[in-house]
Amino acid sequence: MSILAQNMKTIRRELRCTQSTMSDILKVGFRTYVRYEAGERDAPVAVLVKMARLGNMSLENLLTQKIDQLSILPMDTETLNLAPPEVKSVNFQSGSIVFKKLTREGILALDDAEKKAVSAFRRMPKVLKSAFLKDLEKNYKATGPGLKAKKTVTSKETYSVILPVEQKPAAKKTTGKTGKKKGKPGRKKLDKKALKEKIDRLKMITKSIPKITVR
Repeated sequence: MSILAQNMKTIRRELRCTQSTMSDILKVGFRTYVRYEAGERDAPVAVLVKMARLGNMSLENLLTQKIDQLSILPMDTETLNLAPPEVKSVNFQSGSIVFKKLTREGILALDDAEKKAVSAFRRMPKVLKSAFLKDLEKNYKATGPGLKAKKTVTSKETYSVILPVEQKPAAKKTTGKTGKKKGKPGRKKLDKKALKEKIDRLKMITKSIPKITVR
């Protein structure tokens, strides 16, 4: 499987979409999209641009670098159509930038390691985020800027799980009496309304891409 096919699969899974849903978002046939992920067919430029947009990454990274779930920062539909903020001042020595009238606060990441750290932080539950920030502030005050940080031990209970993992429900004990089976085993009932809202949000992201002409 090629790097592009693996990346497309990773982005789809990170967005928690099925292959059928993703083919609807990209406006391609289901079988066509399955071949994209299997590496049996080359995706056109328009589809590649949409996939890069959905994964919030550059087209170059999508095509050349193998990504993981921590490399993906999904697009935020709430700030999608907002105008870019006006820059007030920039300090290249300290690496800081000040904007005028920010509509929303955010975290800027510069290199790959920072992007993964920010992505992992955003996935934390609110309780873990609060505990992490407190420990970070405590360690910063103890060591001070420019000094080597001492090794600190954090409790396993606090940071045992950074990314929530879906746990499989325990198997129920079977009794002698068997009732009628409803639906296929192992499948969850989908909320059609929530699924439609999700597809509409992702389609909004793909529609925000300016038209591209390939010569």
